[in-house]
Amino acid sequence: MLDTNDAFDANGAPGTDSAPSADLPALACESVTMRFGGLTAVDGFNLRVPKGALYGLIGPNGAGKTTVFNIVSGVLRPSAGAVKLFGVDVTGLSPDRIARSGIARTFQNIRLFRNLTVLDNVLVGLHLRREANLAQAMLALPRHRAEETQMAATAAQLLEEIGLAGVSHYRASALPYGRQRRLEIARALATKPAVLLLDEPAAGMNPAETEDLMRLITDIRNRFSLTILLIEHEMKVVMGICERMTVLDHGDTIAEGTPDEIQRNDRVIKAYLGGGAVARA
Repeated sequence: MLDTNDAFDANGAPGTDSAPSADLPALACESVTMRFGGLTAVDGFNLRVPKGALYGLIGPNGAGKTTVFNIVSGVLRPSAGAVKLFGVDVTGLSPDRIARSGIARTFQNIRLFRNLTVLDNVLVGLHLRREANLAQAMLALPRHRAEETQMAATAAQLLEEIGLAGVSHYRASALPYGRQRRLEIARALATKPAVLLLDEPAAGMNPAETEDLMRLITDIRNRFSLTILLIEHEMKVVMGICERMTVLDHGDTIAEGTPDEIQRNDRVIKAYLGGGAVARA
């Protein structure tokens, strides 16, 4: 199992000697606002995701969910507000520094290196935390060679744990859709995150793949001691595995609570779920 205790890095947030307080949320958004010209995509968004939680972020198309993910992962700098990882302000850091700080993400549209092997895709994630420098790599010095050997072993172990060991030599593009999703998650896990953002991981999956995904997400949360924030339109997934969730609508937070509370919330039913969707969840 990969160790996530060293998720913070001096290049992005506190070093490994920092011990986050148990009272601090793993991830917090404080009055986060995002404006694009005259359009406010997210307005005063607040979120507190406890350490170890499996937390959902839902809402209709255009609600601002992916904008929140883009802010948290460093793709966008918010117009106002702050993003904090275990109490440390990471607002506006570049995506690579956000990743080094301990936040990894996947995307609604799978973004793999399709012509690389399954193993090489995971190695890309592991390179984020390599210590050998360019000169050592170019000269193939012992430190570089030892690190390459260790990374290959770690990648193989990760693929074993996520159920992809038997296809490590396949091109990523040759995998069935559900396994490509698994591979994208494996690559994110290779960065050793403390917080994992999953953007609609069930999109395009059939019912059997969706069931497998639900088990996988719960398993990796427990196995890797992760905090997971999940965007998902498939109500079976989000209501089935998330302990709490926040609902966005047109950039505004309209509800927060447990799955049962969300399904009974009149504002949520009116804005997003609808009676039929609640019945199916």
